[in-house]
Amino acid sequence: MSQENVEIVTGNLRAWQHDDLEAFLLRTHPEIEWYAVLERLVEGPESAYHGHEGVRRLWDTYRTELDGFEVEAEEIRDVGDDRVVLLGRIRWRGTASGIESESPFGMVITVRDGKMFHSVDYVSHVEPLEAVGLAE
Repeated sequence: MSQENVEIVTGNLRAWQHDDLEAFLLRTHPEIEWYAVLERLVEGPESAYHGHEGVRRLWDTYRTELDGFEVEAEEIRDVGDDRVVLLGRIRWRGTASGIESESPFGMVITVRDGKMFHSVDYVSHVEPLEAVGLAE
């Protein structure tokens, strides 16, 4: 199952990069809970998107309020218990402000029934590794 879980995350990353929401939703559980990076920073760690409707709102927000929001994966690895860690970088520019930013980025993703079921984003590599007990 572990390689399959990595492939699910890799496929969703590819769908994100190609602006293909429908392909993304095919690998996303209808009951997903997603604690997205910018919302966690601005609104607090408990801010989440729920279900496919929440993912559609997230998709729209990241595509309309941010210019060129990019996720670059450096490593995607299975860590057991149906969890996958993605480590990489994010880049974006505010549409209204023009302010550009780049940051380390990490995700801990739980897969259920062959789909992304739970995801927590971080602006570091240390925090997601700590979250799964792999602090380096």
